[in-house]
Amino acid sequence: MEQKNGLSLVGLIVTVFIILFSLALLSPIMVRKLNSGPFSCEVNLKGLGHAMMVYANDYDDNYPQLPGTGPWSKKLGFAFDMEKPDFSETGQQGQAGRTISASWYLLVRETDVSPRSLVCLSSKQKDFDGKNSANKDITDLWDFGTNPYLHVSYAMHNPYGKYPANNSRPASFAVASDMSPWIVNGDFIQAGKNNTPPQIVTVSDDTTCKLGNSYHHQSRRYREGQNVLYADGHSAWETRSDVGMRNDNIYTYWSTEKEPTKQDIRGGTAPTGRTADNDAKSKEDSFLAI
Repeated sequence: MEQKNGLSLVGLIVTVFIILFSLALLSPIMVRKLNSGPFSCEVNLKGLGHAMMVYANDYDDNYPQLPGTGPWSKKLGFAFDMEKPDFSETGQQGQAGRTISASWYLLVRETDVSPRSLVCLSSKQKDFDGKNSANKDITDLWDFGTNPYLHVSYAMHNPYGKYPANNSRPASFAVASDMSPWIVNGDFIQAGKNNTPPQIVTVSDDTTCKLGNSYHHQSRRYREGQNVLYADGHSAWETRSDVGMRNDNIYTYWSTEKEPTKQDIRGGTAPTGRTADNDAKSKEDSFLAI
């Protein structure tokens, strides 16, 4: 008698059961993987990039920038739940300190971005709950509470400097990323000792590249890299910080605009404070901070 090839009905049922059982076991692992810090941050940054483009379309191609001429500060210079700040040149809030997180917050106000999208799962930060003494809607506020740096995990190109970013920047220009290694809890920190992070990337020493990466996604020994959002809206996982235009270091700034050296562009100068000299020196110089 000729032997039939293939699975019997019972065999087919058993095979399907095994496949479904295996998928059930793998699903929690896959979910945890998709919700892991690096992957979730890439998704967050892509969403923020889309929101920034929507915002720019409504505001003459400009990326979010809190109005006024006040200095770049750690805390907002007026109440985050103020009804109608006066940002005019002579207005009181026009001269008040402005946080970079307040520029991020314009996306919450104007483009329905959720505060949760500004928080990295690998950080100790928590998404802003919107609670305020005036019981105002979350879209009517001006920043992420009284300590906004506790609720924002992503660095943005300084919107209050001489060269704020907009839709005219080339695709290779970095506009946002995981947190700057030079800023922890809203404060600037010094370079690490004995080749510990953070460090300025040394062009002639490739072993320094990981020391200049963000601290949100790291193994026990190394800072593995960061998610970076570029001006054309795409985001990518980068294993080193000198990934902007002309291999520009995204977390530092050049020391000069005129004829910067290769080391100056790829290594740069570590930020030390919220002053005018701590800023991008060219339209090609990306400086991501918070």
